[in-house]
Amino acid sequence: MKILAWNCRGLSSPRAVRGLLEVQKREKPDVLFLSETHLGKSKAEKLKRRLGCDKFLIHESDGRSGGLLMLWNKGVVVKQLNVSQYYIDAVVGEGGDWRLTGIYGEPNWDQKDQIFEAMRSLKNRDTNSLPGLAVGDFNEILYHHEKEGGRARLQRHLQAFHDALDDCELTDIGYIGDIYTWHRGKIRERLDRGVANAQWRNLFPDAELVNGEFLKSDHRPICVITEPTGAQQINADCIPRRFEARWLKEDTVQEVGTPLMMRVNQVHSDLHVWDKEVLKKHVHRIKKLRKELEKLKRGPMTDESIAAQKEILLQLELLLEQEEIFWVQRARANWLKHGDRNTSFFIILHPAIRKKT
Repeated sequence: MKILAWNCRGLSSPRAVRGLLEVQKREKPDVLFLSETHLGKSKAEKLKRRLGCDKFLIHESDGRSGGLLMLWNKGVVVKQLNVSQYYIDAVVGEGGDWRLTGIYGEPNWDQKDQIFEAMRSLKNRDTNSLPGLAVGDFNEILYHHEKEGGRARLQRHLQAFHDALDDCELTDIGYIGDIYTWHRGKIRERLDRGVANAQWRNLFPDAELVNGEFLKSDHRPICVITEPTGAQQINADCIPRRFEARWLKEDTVQEVGTPLMMRVNQVHSDLHVWDKEVLKKHVHRIKKLRKELEKLKRGPMTDESIAAQKEILLQLELLLEQEEIFWVQRARANWLKHGDRNTSFFIILHPAIRKKT
């Protein structure tokens, strides 16, 4: 099983949902825990359908802040235990019940003790004897080396986090990838993690937590894989050649299409060559940009690095929009509405036609 936890920093806009869909497509989680969703129940229901999930648990947003959401796929058994502004607590029925708690830590310094007391209250429940995993954005670090840049954290704050974990008999399960899961300007911290009790670690001795790549949010998504099987080879099927509506988002499409207006078949063929050799297929471009962004995120946070990251994020946003158009075009019900209309394509290419319209 794969559990994805992500502070997505709001899901009210199409751009934000595109980012979540990209993360879901990349990671393919069985259970998602999202914090700072800024969603109410009705919008969460729409998001559930968009993601193709079966059911969800929610702590609704108070407007423009907060909001927790746990969603899961069909075939996964999840039962609610308790919900608050700091957590969604549930039991997962996978080879013997175990406890999954999605955590969102208190962001305000003068109220940090509230999340720690909430964690202690969870330990005192009847379900405490179950194997348990708590995962999410704790909004706190455990050690000084988990922070780079900015003012040093007070030791008493770190100690309060340590004490809460000790009282709950939870230990950090470690991570794979870059240590820092949050960034803002030149400051980076490890705020997102997974912690588990001894029973859960015995139940899943090979479990791994992977710190994912930044996308849209200033937090990395983190993925807990209970029983890793290694990387799987994906064999791509032959893809039929079609007009791609996402090409219309590229300025250089006119350079390819205009000289060949009267030769539709040749235009069709040349566009696919252009897509392959110049655009390098949107999936490969997204992958390359993500690698470049990850390299910058792990390097020194200079002004040049921050500017380069912003430029890459803009390019990624354009490509993710193209990716969405790509799949909308392939939905038969929407084909004529948003894609396979070569008239739209040639109107954009040809100035004379464009003037008539």
